[in-house]
Amino acid sequence: MSLDIQCQCGQFQARLKAFPNNTPGRLVCYCDDCQRYLHHLQRADLLDPNGGTEVIPAYPADVEITRGREHLTCTQLSPRGTFRFSTSCCNTPIVNTRPGAPWAGFMRCVYTAGGHALEVDERLGPVRSRIMGRHAQGTPPAGTPDRFNLRAMLSVMPFLLKGKLLGKASPSPFFADDGVTPIVTPHVVGEADRQARPGA
Repeated sequence: MSLDIQCQCGQFQARLKAFPNNTPGRLVCYCDDCQRYLHHLQRADLLDPNGGTEVIPAYPADVEITRGREHLTCTQLSPRGTFRFSTSCCNTPIVNTRPGAPWAGFMRCVYTAGGHALEVDERLGPVRSRIMGRHAQGTPPAGTPDRFNLRAMLSVMPFLLKGKLLGKASPSPFFADDGVTPIVTPHVVGEADRQARPGA
């Protein structure tokens, strides 16, 4: 099965090959970095009521950009931070990733299945893991750990180990042939912005 990725306006599109083979499924992160990033993009509307960001990871090597590469922008919240790609056309956050890692954390909002968003939820089932509840706004769903717990680790480790063994970290469409240089120059968010409270 393959799924499509696209930004809100449709000018950026990508195809995920052989998905969702062994995906960890739907994951929600409440960390302050994820919240701060969406506030930075002025897309706090994509956070859940408790400030959570839902991602559905895929292997970088299984991703093919089919349209709109020129609309991609890249943000880092610190000089050594995760590379967070979004679009300039409609300010849609697309994916969080790092060079050499068998992990491309695509935002839930960009997944489509023939134009039917609900079909993605049906295929992937319920949220499998939530982490970093100590940064949540209000009270997160019951069972959400304060940090990254064993249950979360067990959800993602098989995916990461398989990706490492099969070399699924590269080639990545988000990095140049050297596997290290992002395809667009990252904007590193300033210290004052990094320390600002989400939503402030």
